Amino acid sequence: MMVNTWELSITGQDELLIKMEKYSSESERIINSVLKQKGPDIAIKKIEPIIPVSEERLRKGHKHAKFSNPFKATHENLRFTIRPKPKFGYLKYPELGIGHSKNNAPEEFMQRGLQISLDPITEALLKGFDELSK
Repeated sequence: MMVNTWELSITGQDELLIKMEKYSSESERIINSVLKQKGPDIAIKKIEPIIPVSEERLRKGHKHAKFSNPFKATHENLRFTIRPKPKFGYLKYPELGIGHSKNNAPEEFMQRGLQISLDPITEALLKGFDELSK
């Protein structure tokens, strides 16, 4: 089984780091709550529009993942994981440049989508800390 693993590190997010220090006893709870409630939805909304679509398959009446809610999210401490549902496992081919996409450059739409979602997720985290201070 081939696995594509990568992480984003938050740099230059000074306001978030300041709030985490200020509310250090509550930081873990707030971050977990926001990441569970909002993080995956934000990320999936940024990833789905950039999923590549094979025009050939669309002509045959194939319903593509891009239009079918293809992802599921799991939550763990201070993080979430987004994976394709088993029915849409073929998304790994263009993502990694393997299988049917062997001669193509990897699309890396998952990584690009998560990178795009970093700022909105950070804003959601900041709002979570702001609600605590009210």
